Amino acid sequence: MTGGPKPRVRGAMAINKWWRHDPNERYWLEITNREDIGTNLLAPKTNDRGENYWSYALVREVRPGDLVLHWDKNHGPGVVGYSHVQGEAISSTIVWQSRGTYGRQRSASGPEPAWEAPLSGYRKLERPVTQARLREIEPTVRALRNGLTEAVAGPLYFPFALSDTRPLRTAQGYLTKLPRALVESLPELRELRQTAVSEPHEPEAPEPSPAAPPGARRATGYGRQQNAERRRAIERYAVDLVLSHYRSHDYEVEDVGAYSPWDVTARKDDTELHIEVKGSTTAREVIDLTEGEVRHAEGVGTCLVVIDHIELGDDLRCRGGRWRSWDDWSPARDELVATAYRYPLPKGGHEGPSLAQSPV
Repeated sequence: MTGGPKPRVRGAMAINKWWRHDPNERYWLEITNREDIGTNLLAPKTNDRGENYWSYALVREVRPGDLVLHWDKNHGPGVVGYSHVQGEAISSTIVWQSRGTYGRQRSASGPEPAWEAPLSGYRKLERPVTQARLREIEPTVRALRNGLTEAVAGPLYFPFALSDTRPLRTAQGYLTKLPRALVESLPELRELRQTAVSEPHEPEAPEPSPAAPPGARRATGYGRQQNAERRRAIERYAVDLVLSHYRSHDYEVEDVGAYSPWDVTARKDDTELHIEVKGSTTAREVIDLTEGEVRHAEGVGTCLVVIDHIELGDDLRCRGGRWRSWDDWSPARDELVATAYRYPLPKGGHEGPSLAQSPV
């Protein structure tokens, strides 16, 4: 049982885009035995019977910045890593051999029409999510699937097959929709969760429970101004720690973050260090970077210091934390994931009434 109507249809392929209401529903699962994992998503436009197939059609639905987890059938099996989508899907070609019973009766095809979406920034998971691990939490997976089935009208394209007679296994398909709630239920995917959020700053409130309804919004624990004050307090504390550390090692230090694309300059003898500083109250496997910070680190040797696990009191006083640093740091462009866009306004907007004297 996979919930909802069977997604395989004949004729025109209409995909049930149930995830579109939630900008954090950005996860997909590629189920594959290919050796070049993380290169792209590539699937024929029709199956070996010439029919449209939901799992292939899903390649058209990924968007730049989405995260694709890779289930490797050859090694594990399990989720071994992830990539991010770099561009919209385009028409392409593929030479392939179907793995099904019918497909094994025919030879590999010549070039056939296909959907292709480019991927980049492939990263191996430090702790792969194995099939055995998922079977350990099968009741949780089943509960999440059942909750989605009740909340969503139509097919889910769920990545795992669940039944009363066989243990959990992957769905029969190539690309599936991996629900956000399932990602949030696995500590092994914390790095992925931090990568996917639209604005990965300090959380306003605890993460929602994996059992929360799809699309549930976080309750805000602090007002807008208080959140800004909290961020400033954390950033100030982290920078002050870095200043103190390098000063204790006989460097002449300067806080330059207000007017430079890095935070601290440290000088000693003929050496000048540029230091990028990030602070957080939570465990950080992902950080925010501005375009200016990236360009500077690409051109000038930079040290990255991340201080997370900072304790922040109600009085905005900080203490503690975990220090990690990377010397001669330069972020690789293909590992950057877009979380925001700068949009030039189109010409011809309609002008409204003069607001100079309008009461507020």
